[in-house]
Amino acid sequence: MVQTSVSFVRLCGGCALAGAALAMVWAGTVAGVAGLVVGAVAPEVVLRRRIARRSSRIAAQLPEVLAALAAPVRAGASLPQAFAAAAAESEPPMQGVLERTCRDLDGGVPQDEAIERFAERCGVPEARLAARALRVGRVAGGELARVIDEVAETLQDRDRLARELRAETAQARMSATVVAALPVVFLLLMSAGARDQASLLFGEPIGWVLLGIGGGLEAIGVVWIKRLTRLKGMA
Repeated sequence: MVQTSVSFVRLCGGCALAGAALAMVWAGTVAGVAGLVVGAVAPEVVLRRRIARRSSRIAAQLPEVLAALAAPVRAGASLPQAFAAAAAESEPPMQGVLERTCRDLDGGVPQDEAIERFAERCGVPEARLAARALRVGRVAGGELARVIDEVAETLQDRDRLARELRAETAQARMSATVVAALPVVFLLLMSAGARDQASLLFGEPIGWVLLGIGGGLEAIGVVWIKRLTRLKGMA
């Protein structure tokens, strides 16, 4: 973990220096400062996007995984055997999560703790709901397969509703993306084709003030539009 953190810090530093160098060559010293900041935060942004994509895939796979868990339990298999069967039928990234859970169970980790670790590795609220249902089903001694099926059906209903809401707000989100990108594209085109104006904007105090105001208004607009199109309750 420490080695990974150090490597990530080095990557951020390298990206910051590269961004500063490119921006200075492109538009001068002040732009180099902006390039330094952008380069430093870029790896964090990329990492967060990758985590978000993984979480989205796991949330989409989870109902199928629960169905794969319920079938062996219904046939009389134990929970470790059910996890092993589900791991054999799943695809990444859920396959890796299930395989690690199987190793926990084979290594003597208590089932409740292994289920909790499973939810933590998934990293999505839906997995915590499924883990809670699994633990309650085990303790209550009821029909565990039926409990798993009901959780899977609930998650499928939520996913279907989320898709419908995303379809309804797709045009608004696309319009927001275009509107947010237009000032940035215009600034890049102006910097490439009108260097005198670009030097005034990047090299003079009044230009820095205008850039700051414009960037602030852009950020406020992006946040506002994202709040308007956010799918509340579907996270």
